[in-house]
Amino acid sequence: MFTLARIVLRGVLPYPDLPRRVQVRRRARALATREPWPRDEAAVTGEGYARLALLRLLALQRATRRAVQTHQRESAPLLARTAMETCIVGLRCLHDPNAVRKLRESEIKVAPTLLTFMSSTGIIPDSVIREAVRALGEPRKLPDVRSMTEQIDSRTGATLAIHLYDTAYRPASQYFTHASGSALLRHVTAEYRYSTKPANSWARRAPVRLTDACVGLLAGALANQIAEPAELFVRYSEGHAQRVLPPLLVTIGKGMARRLRLADLVTTSKQAEEMRAYLSRVGPDDAPDDREKRLRAMYEALIARLDIDDVPDDAIRPVIDHLVTKVLAEWDAEHTDQLPRKIQTHEPGEA
Repeated sequence: MFTLARIVLRGVLPYPDLPRRVQVRRRARALATREPWPRDEAAVTGEGYARLALLRLLALQRATRRAVQTHQRESAPLLARTAMETCIVGLRCLHDPNAVRKLRESEIKVAPTLLTFMSSTGIIPDSVIREAVRALGEPRKLPDVRSMTEQIDSRTGATLAIHLYDTAYRPASQYFTHASGSALLRHVTAEYRYSTKPANSWARRAPVRLTDACVGLLAGALANQIAEPAELFVRYSEGHAQRVLPPLLVTIGKGMARRLRLADLVTTSKQAEEMRAYLSRVGPDDAPDDREKRLRAMYEALIARLDIDDVPDDAIRPVIDHLVTKVLAEWDAEHTDQLPRKIQTHEPGEA
């Protein structure tokens, strides 16, 4: 519970970093514009496209911050999601030797669709458009963002890209980009009334944090590629990535805040302290069944206070099982680590 509270507070509290952001943007822009764009298309490299992606990220970073400052609650998540996708494509261009060719093939793939208006207006037949496009090369679709993210982390041995994808990109798609059930239900209030203003399903500063992390991530990878110092970008990216709250966590938190009264919070805190005192008195082998029974009862009482009617018990039970197993395992590990220290403390007195 305290770990969850720490994560939430870190995500919602301000994170002043103006001097460092100015420095990061200045150095990132220098990296992105260090060489002129080649006039010969054959001379374009993956690094060149990665530098273009970094330039686009710098523009999206500013646009996302402006959207958050002016309370554009729908625009900010869409901009941040675009920044995440741009970052992934830029990283792929750095680490995939065939990235330039694949980007060109993806452009050929969508070319007939972009030219559909010419056939629909009778200017050029669709068959002629497709024949002309085929002469440009083999069309091919780019992998989805998840696949590109996994490829990047597998080649670099890192985990930050996939962490940002799972934490923010996919949920942002579900709640803001696509017309999913989750996105549509944002127009139903807690009192089951309709609202033209959708519920805010993400922390206000989360889109900015995500975009800042993407700028640092791609700038750091580009700096490593050309053997320049990347520590500033790495610290900047990790600092902001740790403060990106998942939209689902925000939604759950708001629901809990509506259902839990102050008296419920006091009771829950008191039960947690009593459980901690009980576990400190009882060893792992003393009363295993009783420990599990009491811990499970505490979680079930908390779920009952939340008054969750729309989630069946079969969906909640695995979560409680996991929490009980995890808490007991961590507590037993801590108890085992303390035993050698207690023995060492008593040995001199016994002598």
